[in-house]
Amino acid sequence: MVDTLWLAGVSLRKENLQKFKEEINKYIEKLELSEIKPIIKIDMEVTLDELGVELVKELKKLEPFGEANETPIFAIKNVKIEAIRAITEGAHLKLKLKDKSHILDAIGFHLGEYAEEYKIGDKVDIVGNLDINSYNGMETIQMNLRDISKSL
Repeated sequence: MVDTLWLAGVSLRKENLQKFKEEINKYIEKLELSEIKPIIKIDMEVTLDELGVELVKELKKLEPFGEANETPIFAIKNVKIEAIRAITEGAHLKLKLKDKSHILDAIGFHLGEYAEEYKIGDKVDIVGNLDINSYNGMETIQMNLRDISKSL
């Protein structure tokens, strides 16, 4: 009888376990962890003209969000950067985005380094969740960015 181990979807003979450990550790040492990006599950792609405060208020009725009830994630493609800056000592990213005649404010917590990578006039695709920003009695939509990339 051959002794076989089942480990994380991989089967191997016991006598090969040490060699497997050595090879997997070599592989892991070569990985550039900074290049690994998490996969973001997008619930829906929208355009700025489809967004409105009422829509976001309807989404808020689905709260509380958490592990069993994840926050809806939206993608918006090919929007133009109207304003961009790093805030809070460069830690966070603040954007004003435009598509035709619609404007959207966006904030990217811990994405401040992107302020050096993008500039006014760039066309970008963004991913994040929607929120309502209340200021001086005015309610506007704001996206909390999860990711940003240049439009193709």
